[in-house]
Amino acid sequence: VAAYISMSVTLSFSANYWLSSDPVHGPQTVNVVDVRARQLTIQWETFGYAVTRCHSYNLTVQYQYVFNQQEFSAEELIQTSSHYTLRGLRPFVEVRLRLVLANPEGSKESEEIVKQTEEDVPASVPMESLQNTPYEEKIFMQWKAPNETNGVITLYE
Repeated sequence: VAAYISMSVTLSFSANYWLSSDPVHGPQTVNVVDVRARQLTIQWETFGYAVTRCHSYNLTVQYQYVFNQQEFSAEELIQTSSHYTLRGLRPFVEVRLRLVLANPEGSKESEEIVKQTEEDVPASVPMESLQNTPYEEKIFMQWKAPNETNGVITLYE
C-alpha cells in the first residue's frame, strides 16, 4: 500500500514589492550650459530605474522670472534624456529654475539654479517722445528710453 503525502506551499509577497516608490533623489549635476538673451540650455546627469524606481516617470522644469514688475512662472515637460532648452524667455532677467523627477508615488527636486539671460538690442524708442530743435549749425534731439531696454543702455548711435 502506498501512502501519498500532500503538501501545499503558500508564497506571499508584500504588495509594496511590486509597486513603485518615490524616486531615490532628484536630478543631479544640473547645470546651465548655454545662456542667450531669450533662452537657457540645461543639462543633467541621466538616471535609470535605480533612481526613478518606476518605469513610468515624468521630468519637468519649473521656472520663474520677473519682468516689468510682473512675476512669470511656468512648468514644461521634458521629453529628452539629459538636456533641454528653455525658449521664449525675456532678455536680461534673472531666471530661477529646478528640475522635478516624478513617478506615480512621489517626486524629488533638483537644487535651484539662478541664471541671468543675456542682454539683447533695445526695443524701438517711443515715436511720440521724439523731439528735435534745429539751430543754425546743429540739431538738438531728445527722446525717451525704450519701454523695453532689454539690458543696460550705455550708448545711442
